[in-house]
Amino acid sequence: MTFLALKKRLARRRGANDSTLATATSTRYGDSLNETHRALLRMPGMEPLRYGSITFASVAATQQYALPTQGVARVNRVVDTVNRRSLSLQTLDWLRATNPDPATQQGTPWSYIPTGYVEVHTQPSSAAQIFVKSTSSSDTSVVIYVEGIITGGYYRTASQTLTGTSAVSISSAITNFITLTKCYLSAACVGNVTLHQASGSGTELAKIITGGVRTQYYSLLLSPTPSSSVTYTCDILRSIPDMANDGDEPLLPEDFHDILIDGAELRELKKQDDPARWQLVQTSYQDGVRSLRSFVIAHPDWRPVLGHTRVGISTLGPYFPADISTSYGGT
Repeated sequence: MTFLALKKRLARRRGANDSTLATATSTRYGDSLNETHRALLRMPGMEPLRYGSITFASVAATQQYALPTQGVARVNRVVDTVNRRSLSLQTLDWLRATNPDPATQQGTPWSYIPTGYVEVHTQPSSAAQIFVKSTSSSDTSVVIYVEGIITGGYYRTASQTLTGTSAVSISSAITNFITLTKCYLSAACVGNVTLHQASGSGTELAKIITGGVRTQYYSLLLSPTPSSSVTYTCDILRSIPDMANDGDEPLLPEDFHDILIDGAELRELKKQDDPARWQLVQTSYQDGVRSLRSFVIAHPDWRPVLGHTRVGISTLGPYFPADISTSYGGT
């Protein structure tokens, strides 16, 4: 069901006129549906409904990379298909203890280290002035705000009104930003807004896409530092998007969309203090949740076994037959 259909179904259940929903009522129903949507999808076991994959390319002598968090809640694994290896997850403490000088220790990465969320995908390569521009000439009244650290470790803030497609300095008085920590707009942009190092054509540091006011990135390090360009595949857990447009649909299987209506009605009943009706709907909602969990977790092809088993393509080398499945067992 679409977002609009869900709101109309909820309205009919609540005894409201579904053809002329008041703006405030439609907004409230939408909030309740989105809250239920998020609550369901973040339950343990619901992760398969949010799986996805994206790719990024490494750059020689560059250790840190950033993935847009608008669609990425977590990176589950990083795979190097060129060299046929799955990178291992490590911690920042481990990296500092084993590879304190990433500039000199380069090669083919075999591990990745999550380092949290950042506001820019690339930091200035040296102390520099920061410029901003848009891909739309209509972005002339939006103000961009930038915060960061300058040479000497001092924290500075700056702001500038965009001038459309023409690049303008964030602040002509600040020419030595070395780290950017925040980047956001006063209103939604019409085009894509980008930050650049040193000039309007310099290295891109961040991008706020059309309709956005800020951006965030999921940051990770590769170890050892890549010595060449390789395209990596990231298996990710997608973030849960709110339904906003009438044609949007939830990430749940279509057969279970009605659970959202039960969950949204429960939120409505809390406001009305109707314990008898709340208990009735709660029973229906819990039955739906149990059915959904069983549908997602208990796949017909799932064959649990005792111990650890992995089946894949042989990597034993040229003296062994190629493409033979190998299994490894253990406890």
